[in-house]
Amino acid sequence: MSCGRWLDKSAFIRYFEKKVSKTIRKYNLISDKDKIAVAFSGGKDSLTLLYLLNKFYSPRGQEIIGISIDEGIPGYRNKILRASKKFLKEQGIKTKIFYFKKELGFTLKSKIKKIKKLGLSNCYVCSVMKRWLLNKKAKQLDFSVVATAHSLDDGAESIILNFLKGNPELLAKLGPSTGIARTKAFVQRVKPFYLCSTKEIVLYAKLKKIPIPKEKESICPIRGLTLRIEIRNWLADLEKKHTEIKNAIINSFLKIMPMLKQKYKNLTFKKCKKCGSPSSHDFCKACLLLKELN
Repeated sequence: MSCGRWLDKSAFIRYFEKKVSKTIRKYNLISDKDKIAVAFSGGKDSLTLLYLLNKFYSPRGQEIIGISIDEGIPGYRNKILRASKKFLKEQGIKTKIFYFKKELGFTLKSKIKKIKKLGLSNCYVCSVMKRWLLNKKAKQLDFSVVATAHSLDDGAESIILNFLKGNPELLAKLGPSTGIARTKAFVQRVKPFYLCSTKEIVLYAKLKKIPIPKEKESICPIRGLTLRIEIRNWLADLEKKHTEIKNAIINSFLKIMPMLKQKYKNLTFKKCKKCGSPSSHDFCKACLLLKELN
């Protein structure tokens, strides 16, 4: 069942594809001139997004590629990416993989003790470095937009997380299109699945016979119990009693999003003195982390 009524297989596929297409148009996420990179983790959401955007834009002659970042966790990322290789080849979809070891000089696994000593979480370090690398490589490859597979569920988590952390300026950067305003400093990141629940994405993937990794294989073995995970579990429990709670969070946020972006529209960026990336301080988070970790 979807949108309040029962749908057969073909009707659901049409509904889902139309929903994603409408989100892209409504929020001006991708134009007919964009070169599209998809942040591809190998998981169910990113594989489905890569498949769907390839279906939408390859026939128009637009370049699309999956960009993967291998953190260097034995038996994890390389295993997930390998599992999707055959499917991607059959679909004629190209991917590029970049490695922490080659790009940063270390694997995430090798820095676990150092990260703990610094009082940080593995997830925090990983997310900062992956975002930095993703932007760097997308710029080098001359892609104009990076699509991420963040779903409605992910969006609801991020909204609650930043409310609880007291980060209204970070809330202003959320939404279907990341950031307060488009700038050449960053390759624009967009979220075509922003209004799609994880359940809808999984159902679409199954109906289209897109290979979905087992849930156990998709969980990072060095992931800790972060506040985001706690919020995820709390929302899952809440949703059992209030089935539309995540939709309500997203819809409420979308109503106040223009006001937040207006309030913080004058936030300015400096240029990182080390790598040249945009930063709110003299050095970006990635460069500061690299200094601490090396």
